[in-house]
Amino acid sequence: MLRSVRVSGRRFYSLKFENEVLEFANRKATVKSNHSWYYPPLSQLRSLEPMRIPAFRSKFDQFHWPQSKRVDEECCLEGRIHSIRKSGKGMVFMDLVQDNSKVQLVLMNKMIGCSKDEFGEYVDLFRKGDNVVAIGFPGVTNVGELSLKLTQQLKMASPILHPLPPKLTDLEKRHHNKVVDYLVNSRSRDLIMARSMILQTIRKFFEARDFIEVETPILSVNSNGANATPFVTHSKHIKSGDDPIPLQLRVAPELWLKRLVIGGFDKVFEVSRVFRNEGIDATHNPEFTTVEFYQSFTTLEQLMELTEGLLLEISQRMQSMDITIVRAKELLQQSSIGFKKLEFIPEIEKATGLPFPQEVTESSLLEYFDKISLPRPSIASVPQLLDKLSSTYLEPQCVEPTFIYHQPSQMSPLSKATTLEYTNGSYEVSRRFELFIQGNEFVNAYEEENSPIEQARKFALQQQEKNIHHDEETPLPDTKYVDSMEYGLPPTGGWGMGIDRLCVFLSNEQRIEEVLTFGTLPDVVRQ
Repeated sequence: MLRSVRVSGRRFYSLKFENEVLEFANRKATVKSNHSWYYPPLSQLRSLEPMRIPAFRSKFDQFHWPQSKRVDEECCLEGRIHSIRKSGKGMVFMDLVQDNSKVQLVLMNKMIGCSKDEFGEYVDLFRKGDNVVAIGFPGVTNVGELSLKLTQQLKMASPILHPLPPKLTDLEKRHHNKVVDYLVNSRSRDLIMARSMILQTIRKFFEARDFIEVETPILSVNSNGANATPFVTHSKHIKSGDDPIPLQLRVAPELWLKRLVIGGFDKVFEVSRVFRNEGIDATHNPEFTTVEFYQSFTTLEQLMELTEGLLLEISQRMQSMDITIVRAKELLQQSSIGFKKLEFIPEIEKATGLPFPQEVTESSLLEYFDKISLPRPSIASVPQLLDKLSSTYLEPQCVEPTFIYHQPSQMSPLSKATTLEYTNGSYEVSRRFELFIQGNEFVNAYEEENSPIEQARKFALQQQEKNIHHDEETPLPDTKYVDSMEYGLPPTGGWGMGIDRLCVFLSNEQRIEEVLTFGTLPDVVRQ
């Protein structure tokens, strides 16, 4: 078995954390000198077929125990030591964790077959954080706790070589070493478990409605689908003459997914990683996760119903998790009665007390800004001016889940448009909505523009705005997508939601790095 390593005559577990660093350095040197002993092949440690800890608990938690309080059926369990508690010289209790489940191990010198002195030296070889293999009989203690009572010596599968702090609360230390954060802080692990459950629920929701999950290109010449600054790279094998052709990481999968609808896939969805070379703050990271779906012959109203249905299903599933239960109940209540709705132009008029400009042009909007004493955005294009109105007057109203819909068509060149009559005249508005919760955008959806002629016209106008205002976020027109549209894009509903923000909201956190496995980009580069 393992060799005993002592420092100043003191055993591993008799030292406090602040004195453990030197001892672990000693341990690391010992392991390095005989690493094959400490990292044996798993097959050498298994003398019988192992059980996962959740399966062990499922089998024996409700077991009717005989008077001996044990079953003479040897079981093999594997996992990481979570805690060690000594009870005299001849007995030690350990908690073993695996698959987010825990069980107690009972080690006694009599059952293992050694003296108390030998037993003491043997158990002192193990530390919190070691991965081990245990073999023994299932049973319960005098207080009724399910345990595995070892009949063989505990076997090392891999040792921990650094001391674990008793707690880790410093944000910088947590985010710059997520491995230790997960080992020490159960909430950090719970957040990732909650994220996984949200993703599972989303997939099951779409699969139950006969959508197929697809994967679309991350690298391409154009990263269209959203207003954002792309990351640019190149391939050694994609060239124009001797020069590499610039490639972009996608900012959204939208145009590829719509190509699939054109190709005959009527219901598609993708859980995708997207990349935007922009700022980092509490709600933004350059690399993030979205889910988008596209369904042929689907209206804006149907998209709203699907949104409420999906969030209802997620909130129902999340109620089983303590870290999401409060927000899940709030979302469940709102989803069941229907979300609040704000129509863009009438609500702007209500908020400002002035009629909306009859001509939605740059000059008329700038004049409107002056009348309502609203500072102009740095880029005073029509889409940016409209966005400023929304962020100032509408989004702050969206504390509860709220649909902002029928935005002026200039904000959404990929959206189908329609003409509606309001008090100040008729306006061309998009068949679009955005879902906001607590002032943050969660969903963007619309009936897709399916006319290649109209889409080409909108792309041309978008390019004009880009040239005038030198807006890096405005994407270049994708003429190849317009060519694909000529094969017939059916009337289609398209929808996208940010997974990270939803996880932040449901887990009642304040910052996006808490729901990312290794934090935001600055955290990642430090690990």
